[in-house]
Amino acid sequence: MASLPVYSTLFSCLHDETGPVGYLGRGTHYSVLRSVEWLDVVRKPLATPQIHDFAVIWDEDHDTRVITAIERIYMAGLLSPVQFIGERKGFLSVIVAAKFFFHGDGAALEQYREAIGEIATSVDGDSWTSEVGTFDRQLGSPHQTDTMGIIHDTDVKVGIYLRNIDNLWRLGTRNYEPKRDALSQELFEPEPPLYTTPPPFSAL
Repeated sequence: MASLPVYSTLFSCLHDETGPVGYLGRGTHYSVLRSVEWLDVVRKPLATPQIHDFAVIWDEDHDTRVITAIERIYMAGLLSPVQFIGERKGFLSVIVAAKFFFHGDGAALEQYREAIGEIATSVDGDSWTSEVGTFDRQLGSPHQTDTMGIIHDTDVKVGIYLRNIDNLWRLGTRNYEPKRDALSQELFEPEPPLYTTPPPFSAL
């Protein structure tokens, strides 16, 4: 089994696609990263940390500068609501949980947009425009999902694609579960040795 890349010292990589898969958008593919959060999905302090899995949506150029932006978002205490994030054609698209997007009177969301926008203006010497969308996994609430321009395709196709990722990974913040979150033995056990000559035969 191929080892997963290390995109950042701040996040674990749980799943990685290195190039386009299928025919959605312009070379769309994704990775799933994990962080530890001391803020809940609406950015309220937690007594104990939570696990946070989120997806990075790549286009054909797999521009890893988006990781720099994600690191800065994380260190600013802005990552906990994020379900999906990606950069395409100079736009940083941040898709947050509907619970955060519709929480309160809108003032916190506006401050959040401004903070994301400020981070996006300087990413490894480049300036991006930012947008904040929303995702609701409840099938009965389609009006609470707005994927913005994270993928260049129809809203219906993009919504299905993101929902399928969420179905597989159950993105977002949650409590730590030892059995679920333990390192996989299959994933981390060493490769068997390669012999150039037959291995020695031991007598029984």
